[in-house]
Amino acid sequence: MSASTKNSNQVATVSGASHLGFYPLVNFYTIFSIFTIILLAGLFLRTSHLIDRSIWFDEAFTWRLIKFPFVEMLHRSQLDNSPPFYYILLQGWVALFGDSAFALRSLSVLCGELTIVGTYLFAVEAFGGDLDTGETNSDQRASHRGIGLYAATLVAVSALQVRYSWEIRMYALAAALSVFSSWALFRALRPPSNLHRWLLYGLLALLLGYTHYYGLFTLVAQVVFGAAVLLARVHWDLLRLLRTSALWHAFLAAALVIAGWLPWLSTFLRQRAQVKESFWSLPITRWDAADLCYRMLVMPESFPPPPRQSLLLAADLCLLGLWMLRRKARAAEWYIIASAMAPLLLSYVFSAPSTLRYFLMSQLFLLIGLAALIWRLPHGMKRVFAVAASLILFVGIYSDFWSAMDISNKPGARGAAEFLQQQRRPGEPVVICMPLFYFPILYHSPDRSGCFVYSDGRPMPHHFGTAVLTAEELITEEQLRAFRSQRAWVVNMANGNWGTRTVPIPPNWTAKGRHVFTEVVRLGDVIVVEYEINYDRDARK
Repeated sequence: MSASTKNSNQVATVSGASHLGFYPLVNFYTIFSIFTIILLAGLFLRTSHLIDRSIWFDEAFTWRLIKFPFVEMLHRSQLDNSPPFYYILLQGWVALFGDSAFALRSLSVLCGELTIVGTYLFAVEAFGGDLDTGETNSDQRASHRGIGLYAATLVAVSALQVRYSWEIRMYALAAALSVFSSWALFRALRPPSNLHRWLLYGLLALLLGYTHYYGLFTLVAQVVFGAAVLLARVHWDLLRLLRTSALWHAFLAAALVIAGWLPWLSTFLRQRAQVKESFWSLPITRWDAADLCYRMLVMPESFPPPPRQSLLLAADLCLLGLWMLRRKARAAEWYIIASAMAPLLLSYVFSAPSTLRYFLMSQLFLLIGLAALIWRLPHGMKRVFAVAASLILFVGIYSDFWSAMDISNKPGARGAAEFLQQQRRPGEPVVICMPLFYFPILYHSPDRSGCFVYSDGRPMPHHFGTAVLTAEELITEEQLRAFRSQRAWVVNMANGNWGTRTVPIPPNWTAKGRHVFTEVVRLGDVIVVEYEINYDRDARK
């Protein structure tokens, strides 16, 4: 090879590197090493405090549900308000790894790590070539690996993404499936059309629909986007569109999703009616939307609730970012805008409940959009400064969030269960005011015999976990009077979002001690009260 050829190759290499802004990223092994570091950082944040927090109600409900035999578990899941895929997956996971807090939460950790991987793959695929023509410039794809790495880093250190990678619930799985289905959709839309790619997209979309109902909002955004791309490709000529193989491949993928989800439709409609009739979270309002923006950007939990000025500022920043993203927008930017906004808008249209964890998928695309915006900055120090500043900010938000949780001083249900285990003698009953504390204490208790949840005789709302309660676990005030042990223990609730809940005490019970175990995130105080039962006093009455 001549010297001039070598020099030209070196110039080409440097030129390709300059597109990215950081020369080492051109090297595949360097990219692989950086991505490995990102994954390890995400894994560290997701596991470093994994078992520090007490299992709380939602998690304990999940644990209780998967302990039933498979067929009964599916039946009981239909009595609640979520689709079953996560429960099926977790039941198999527990069969392999057990039901310790670490094992239960580690499935969500895995899903959180897969979300980081999916974010990188989606960003490279979405920004890496012309979706309309199918042309892919290798230098362009290499440059967009920078967006992918940066977006994956934001997801890895996002306090909200980390928070729900601790949870024994389906939210991290839904986030992973939303980003992987988005990646599969872009691959399927890229010509020439390939049936296998469309079927892969259809399978991932179906699993998303069976994981969380807000995933259906993401699927709506995907359908609208896919239809717009196919129509724009034939200049909105419907007859020409009918002759394209991409349309029929898309129909087959849609048929897979519809046929696969149709058996669950009646259950979905019944669960939706149940939620509309009675649920702890109300339909979304304008202030709820602002609060969601604040917590997606600043603090996953509001303790204490921020002033309205802060909520408005957060909402304005989200809207400004999406507005800026639409400038010079191509397919990738429009898709990100649609996927970020669809759950919020559609939940408002359909009066769906508004709670932060349902919008984890929206926040994921907001992070990808933020990465794309910052990567648009000119190469050099401006971009380096913006990237470094954003990462420092995100790590600071995570650190503040963890400090605000104050888990070391808030043992909650686990502390109450450990105390009862130490103090309670065989045969002494434990009566818990409501399922919000009953299921977590039951999970953390080695001895679960003699534990009951108080019932005033009226039907409980379904969101109290009635789908996994059995009649033998309920105890009424009349049954309390029939206890014949010398001592009894009562668990009450105070100072939380659910207000004060107490067990009515028979007149012959005398309080001997009171112990408080505070829960995190405004769930209130777990108050354990020791009672001595006076039979003589009862007999005189």
